[in-house]
Amino acid sequence: MSRRVLISDHRCVHFSAPTSVRLVNEFNNMPVPSKPKHQGTNAGLLVQSSAAGDKIVKDIRPGVPFEPTYIYRLLKLIKSSLSEKGRQEDAEEYLGFTLNGLHEEMLALKKLISPNEDKAPTTPNGPEAQPDEEDKQEEGSEEEWEQVGPRNKTSITRQADFVSTPITDIFGGHIRSVVYQQNSKESATLQPFFTLQLDIQSEKIRTVQEALETLVARESVQGYTSKTKQEIEVSRRVTLEELPPVLVLHLKRFVFEKTGGCQKLIKNIDYPVDLEISKDLLSTGVRSKVVKGLRVYRLFAVVYHHGNSATGGHYTTDVFHIGLNGWLRIDDQAVKVIHQYQVVKQIAERTAYLLYYRRVDLL
Repeated sequence: MSRRVLISDHRCVHFSAPTSVRLVNEFNNMPVPSKPKHQGTNAGLLVQSSAAGDKIVKDIRPGVPFEPTYIYRLLKLIKSSLSEKGRQEDAEEYLGFTLNGLHEEMLALKKLISPNEDKAPTTPNGPEAQPDEEDKQEEGSEEEWEQVGPRNKTSITRQADFVSTPITDIFGGHIRSVVYQQNSKESATLQPFFTLQLDIQSEKIRTVQEALETLVARESVQGYTSKTKQEIEVSRRVTLEELPPVLVLHLKRFVFEKTGGCQKLIKNIDYPVDLEISKDLLSTGVRSKVVKGLRVYRLFAVVYHHGNSATGGHYTTDVFHIGLNGWLRIDDQAVKVIHQYQVVKQIAERTAYLLYYRRVDLL
């Protein structure tokens, strides 16, 4: 599949359809009934009456499974070791590579159509594609300005240049990282992200809300010294500067220990179906701008890791299907209908790893 684009000097340029388009075209619509009226098979689904007389979808018959070859090609394009077929990889790392790869691919198309846009792109958190030598000189440019905050306090704020794409419009958010140092102005950096990393290592953290509160808690930073080599007090705080339409939370279950190497945290972390981002988690300058409707999210997918080891295991996914108005559990090519309580139910064999939330005003 290829297309022609007419650019400003009347030349026609041929280019292949983006990986994202090719991948989406691989999927077929799964037929679902709106309201089954009788017991039996309907449009590829097995419908059964409950004791109360309600019609419950018990099983589905999805289309033929396919291999994501376009994703393999994409990962090769961005020089990722994840492209090696059959490797056991981290789901969050894979997600980061894929989103960043699609982001870079769309940037290339934008540059083809509008070559005069020469702003250097910034890649949100996660593994980055390796730049060419000529690109390295352009990257790393930052905009810096002095910002006046509450009580007329000033801070030096830095933000890397950022070019938006449909991927960043959906998944892209920003965090503000502020460094506080005695006898110095606050230093703030705005950083883009695709997935919000949540540390759950502390025994006190048992819920997603507690993990979010820990994320924005002010912490001391050790090891800073002055020009006279005297140790100085430095602290750091992270807050949410911009919330994305789709918020992906990464529960950091894999931690490195000096004695045992990489280990998995098996602990249960409670997560709600409906999540409200408290104003306390937001940067001071944006709290009044982000109304409640822009801070309320609803869960629509969960990626689980099965197994006790950090070096192996298996991934499955629960996803909310709009046409079915219910949840599906996907385990490789096996797909079955489940109830919502099964999505948030905690079991030792299956621990939530990635949580996908969508802003409710976009439902």
